[in-house]
Amino acid sequence: MHVFSQTQLVAWIVALFILEVLHLKWIWLSEWSCGRCHLKNLQCACEGRWIKHL
Repeated sequence: MHVFSQTQLVAWIVALFILEVLHLKWIWLSEWSCGRCHLKNLQCACEGRWIKHL
């Protein structure tokens, strides 16, 4: 059985957290609709949609 060091555990936790945030962003972009134009957020061209590019 492989035992991870504390540094390796922190690195894995941070990496998996970032991966999950990106996954949730993708779900938000592809599945949720814009409140203004009612298109999916990925297709929305409304001004002020700067969060799409983060």
